[in-house]
Amino acid sequence: MADYNSFKKINSEAIVDDSIAASDIGTGQVTTAKIAPGAVSTDKFGSGAVSGDKLASTLDISGKTVTYRPIVDGDIAADAIAGTQMQTGAVIDSLGYTPVNTAGDTMTGQIQVANGTILGSSGASNSGIRIDAQTINIRENGTDRMSINSNGHPTQSNHPAWEASGRGGWRYGNSYDGARAWRELDNMGWNFNTSGGITTSNNCRVTVPIAGYYYAYLSTYWYNDSNSTNGYTHFKIGLNGGNGELSGGRTNHQMYAYGLRNNYAPGIMTSYVRYLNAGQYLTPLPYFGGNQGRHHGNHSYWCGYLIG
Repeated sequence: MADYNSFKKINSEAIVDDSIAASDIGTGQVTTAKIAPGAVSTDKFGSGAVSGDKLASTLDISGKTVTYRPIVDGDIAADAIAGTQMQTGAVIDSLGYTPVNTAGDTMTGQIQVANGTILGSSGASNSGIRIDAQTINIRENGTDRMSINSNGHPTQSNHPAWEASGRGGWRYGNSYDGARAWRELDNMGWNFNTSGGITTSNNCRVTVPIAGYYYAYLSTYWYNDSNSTNGYTHFKIGLNGGNGELSGGRTNHQMYAYGLRNNYAPGIMTSYVRYLNAGQYLTPLPYFGGNQGRHHGNHSYWCGYLIG
C-alpha cells in the first residue's frame, strides 16, 4: 500500500493538461532555449492549435525535413500563376514540347491525326476535312462530297450533271409540231440520267439547281433528202425558251447541210458554256429549214455538267 510520503505535493505552480491558455503566456516568453529537443511533438497540440497568426512571418526551417503533399484542385486559384511568375522554358521543359495557343499561333511542324479524324467546327462534328490514309476528303453532314486520292485524282459526289440518249428512228420537223422554225426536241423520248439536283421537263429541258458556269453539248445524225440547195439546218442550245444568247447578245447557231442534196450532213454537234442562275433551263434547239431534212433519234446525244 502506498503511504503519504510516496505522493508529491501539488501546489499552485503545477501544470495540469489543457490548463494553459494563450493568455497565460506573454509574447516571446517561450523560446527554443526553454524547450528540450523533441519535447514538443504533434500529440502535444490539439487540432488547429497552431494557426498562421501564432507563427512568425519568417520561419527558419534550415536543417529540417519538409514533406510536401501533391497539389490538388483548389490549391491554385484560376489565373493565379502568370507567365511572368514562371521560369523561362518551364512549361516546355515539363511538357516536352511547345504548346499551341488556341487563340492563334504559328507552327513550324506537322500536325498528325489518326485515320478517319475530322477537322471541323465545334457546331458540326460530321462536317469538315477527313483524313483517311493518303486520301483527303471534304465531308458534309457525314458524307464525303469531294475526295483527292494518293494519285491526285479528284472526285465529287452529288455534282450537277446530266446525259441523255435519244430514242426512235427518223424525225422530220413536223415531228415537233411544225416545220420551218426553231423546235425543241420534246418528242424525242430522251432517256435521261441526272445527278446533283438536275431536273428535267417537257422531255428535253434541263433545269439547273445552283448558279455557276455550265457546259452543255448536243450531237445528232442528220440527212438532207432535198433536191434543191435550200435544204439546211441550224443547231443551237436554247436558254429559258430563248435563243441561247452569247456574250454581247449574239445568238449561236451553226448551219449544216446547206447545198447538200440527198446526203448525210457530217458532224452535227454544238456546245455551249454559260453562267446560269439557279432555276434556269437549257434545251436542245434545232432549226428546220423545211420538212425535207430529218435526224435520227437513236443517234442523238444531249449532255452537260456544272463547271464551277
